[in-house]
Amino acid sequence: MNTKLQNYLDVQNKVKRIEKLTNADCDARYMLEKFVPTALNDGFDADDIIDYLTIKLHEVIGRLEDEKEIETTETK
Repeated sequence: MNTKLQNYLDVQNKVKRIEKLTNADCDARYMLEKFVPTALNDGFDADDIIDYLTIKLHEVIGRLEDEKEIETTETK
């Protein structure tokens, strides 16, 4: 199978699995619909938004690890 196609299918499967586990689709869409237009209208681009979300994601993961709510391969 084409590597790009396989990568796409793998990502789609991960997204579907996450959305089955939680209300992530609705929550993420709600947050992005509120945040993205404001950021874009202020002059930020998609890469800036990705950088911001990546930083926030790592902050949350770090906090959850510190509070022992999650365990990642780095904290095992």
